[in-house]
Amino acid sequence: MIRMSQFMEEDGMFKVLIADDEMHFRHYMRNVIDWQEHGFEIIGEAKNGLEALELSAQHRPHIALLDINMPFLDGIALAEKLKELHKDIHIALITGYSEFEYARKALQLGVEDYILKPFKRDDFLSTLLRFKARLQKLEEEAAQSKDDSYFLKERFLNTLIGEEYDFMEEEILHIFSRQGIRIHSPLFLVAAIEIDTMYERWSKASEIALWKFAVANVLRDIVVCKGTSLVFNGPEGKIISLLNFADEKDKSAFKASLYQEFCDYVKKYFRFSVTVGLGDEIMHMQEIRKGYLESLFALQHKLVDGSGAVLEYAAIVNSGRNADFNQMQLNDRILKALRRNERDEVQAGLQQIMKHIKDNRLSVDFTYAILMGLVSICLAHITEMGGSIDLVLGKDFYPYQELRKMSSLEKSIEWLMGIYEKTIRNYSGQMLTRSQKIVEGVKDYIHMHYMDGELNVESIAHHMYLDSSYIRKVLAKELEMNVSEYITLVRMEHAKDLLVRGNIKITELAEKVGYSKAGYFAKCFKKQYGVLPSEYSESLNPPK
Repeated sequence: MIRMSQFMEEDGMFKVLIADDEMHFRHYMRNVIDWQEHGFEIIGEAKNGLEALELSAQHRPHIALLDINMPFLDGIALAEKLKELHKDIHIALITGYSEFEYARKALQLGVEDYILKPFKRDDFLSTLLRFKARLQKLEEEAAQSKDDSYFLKERFLNTLIGEEYDFMEEEILHIFSRQGIRIHSPLFLVAAIEIDTMYERWSKASEIALWKFAVANVLRDIVVCKGTSLVFNGPEGKIISLLNFADEKDKSAFKASLYQEFCDYVKKYFRFSVTVGLGDEIMHMQEIRKGYLESLFALQHKLVDGSGAVLEYAAIVNSGRNADFNQMQLNDRILKALRRNERDEVQAGLQQIMKHIKDNRLSVDFTYAILMGLVSICLAHITEMGGSIDLVLGKDFYPYQELRKMSSLEKSIEWLMGIYEKTIRNYSGQMLTRSQKIVEGVKDYIHMHYMDGELNVESIAHHMYLDSSYIRKVLAKELEMNVSEYITLVRMEHAKDLLVRGNIKITELAEKVGYSKAGYFAKCFKKQYGVLPSEYSESLNPPK
């Protein structure tokens, strides 16, 4: 059996075989991309299946692009034979829409992918780069199985960045030397790289490992210095770039924009984004861990600054993100909207908070505090409604951990909106009951404070922690009158009762029911009952 290591080219190029009976389509595939630029070499073109089989035996390609309908030996049969000859060969079937289901069935035979005609350049290149990443991983795994030094090296580098140690510089240099790593100077630069939405995009560990491997290879190719450039897997799914500059001149000549070039390449060809956290320049070997921690600090700020870019520690620290933020007013707005089951108003409040965080570039820690405060509002509302947090949001609801997983501020706000929507849906059926409770609360408050001349809808709303417009809306619906009308009604009823008891002056009566001016009180009384207070009093005690 031919192994991949046996047919790998010395120059590291991956060999590609093209087989299609249409000459113009072979020409299109040959010219649609710059093969060499992306690490590929076309070793031959075949116009039928038998020619393709002969070329494969001669050149042992890594990748075969096969049309399904070809003379003598069709693409499916050819794929089976190629898999028998070369276990690690990667095959993509080129097919039209009429052969689509046929191509899908071929995947069960071990064919890696299929490409529908007509295809775009970017789709074609994306398939090839995916094949390349898999082949590179197979190659590296084969090399690693013979030599465990790779794992020892990675373990040492993770210790260097991830743990406190008291090694002297000479000891660190000795360990570097034993691992075959040449150190040129005490000048270093550390970057932490994260594939954005990695765990949302891929569920299998093998898929994650494959794409991390592909990203790491691009990083090795693009971000280099004259000294030593190391790329390795770090903690928590991150990829670490450790540069050791040859000298001061090399450090000065290095352009951090290479990291942005790397981000742009990944976005263009892999169709997902990566974010780079860049630490400050390091002047002493013992500060490598410090540089790593700085890179993590910078990387965290993608929550606020956005993903898919290079975030520099120095720029973040020097920006002085200490903008004042009074959240109480917005929190109050969101709570009131939640109590009213007004989804759009809740969303508007959350969007306003997100805008404030972004506009003022608040620190990550401050941002997390704000977000957790928004979670607390929702939990408090559930408790206020007599509900169970476990029943509404689930037993496995761990908000802090969930927020820490979010790759951007937008994702965090989206997640928050999700828990608010669950809460609103849970209590939307109780809207009428809640309205009735509010009406009873308003009525009770008015009956207790009708004698207060300053009593109005705003003071009631303040007392009940509700929005005044909401109280107006609820009372209008439930009682078919506005708040002022109900206050007047209660005052007039109490005034009438006091008149029945007798022996009270009109000015005193007015004050007892909340009116500072007797004339205005008399006018309101007549409007309510059709007679003045004095006339009503006389009617109770007619002259003998």
